[in-house]
Amino acid sequence: MANAEHNRQHDRVRDRFTRTAEVFGSSILKTRAAEAEILAGMVAATTTDRAVDLASGTGALALAFAPRVQWICGLDLTPAMLAVAQRAAQDSKTTNAAFAIGNAQQIPFADASLDLALTSYALHHVPDAARVIAEMSRVLKRGGRVGVIDIFALEDPRSGEMHDRIERVRDPSHTRTLPRSEIKSLFAANGLRVSDMRVEEHAVTFDQWMHTAGREPSDPEYIETRRLMEATISDDLAAFHPRYGAVEASASGERRGIEMVNTVVFVAAEKS
Repeated sequence: MANAEHNRQHDRVRDRFTRTAEVFGSSILKTRAAEAEILAGMVAATTTDRAVDLASGTGALALAFAPRVQWICGLDLTPAMLAVAQRAAQDSKTTNAAFAIGNAQQIPFADASLDLALTSYALHHVPDAARVIAEMSRVLKRGGRVGVIDIFALEDPRSGEMHDRIERVRDPSHTRTLPRSEIKSLFAANGLRVSDMRVEEHAVTFDQWMHTAGREPSDPEYIETRRLMEATISDDLAAFHPRYGAVEASASGERRGIEMVNTVVFVAAEKS
């Protein structure tokens, strides 16, 4: 039963990111480059490192890491995303990055064969985050480093539940946003010593956030997600820090825009 549900989740991920491959790729290049700069410093990336980027998507993180490492392979479930990544690698004349179909829960590399294992914004899409962290640890040599970037939930379960409810209406491929305490526990359980953890807040408009998920104002998913987000403006239960912004023109007339924040955690760890 678990495998069947995992397969269904993989189908949801492929469907979501096939629909949004082009818009997703064009919207994150600058953001991922800046984030790669931070993460590369945290994991002490060097030009002798061989690395893997799990759930690589359009390859933004892998391509940003490529000048800093000897070689990097980006793995992803979605062919449409990998096509964008391969095109971007050709356009940038990057020769030390490869991209291939691959499952983050079954990394196709031997034990203790890599120096770096990276993933960004993937744990909240996978069926089993613990298994992904275990796989990252497995493929690393002793002293190898893990780097993770992802959104995270507050420790209050009520906040996490509302956060996930909003995320799932926006994007059915969302599974669960982990609190930082659970991320730390998963690392420790797999022999990974956390060496650095940082939090950043990324301001975004609600419409931008919905657009990257392939949702437009006329879509039922957009309408319901906005309703849920507006319901948290007074108490910020889902921790998106939403507030009304400027009045905007829409197909149905004028409306108030919504400004919000995605809170992101960067984690670096070393395999003992």
